[in-house]
Amino acid sequence: MTAHHRDDIVIWPDGFHATVGEVRSGEFAHRSDDFEIVRLEETDRLRELGVMDGESEDD
Repeated sequence: MTAHHRDDIVIWPDGFHATVGEVRSGEFAHRSDDFEIVRLEETDRLRELGVMDGESEDD
């Protein structure tokens, strides 16, 4: 398993999300450790979760 990049996305079951970097810095210590980490490159999964809209940055 490779380490996650600080820009990868942490998503909690309630739909709230933050970057791995924000979580590592302690900003979300009050939230549960029940989350999923999705790599920033996994745009289809991020769209499916509602984190990313349908537009890509290259459009």
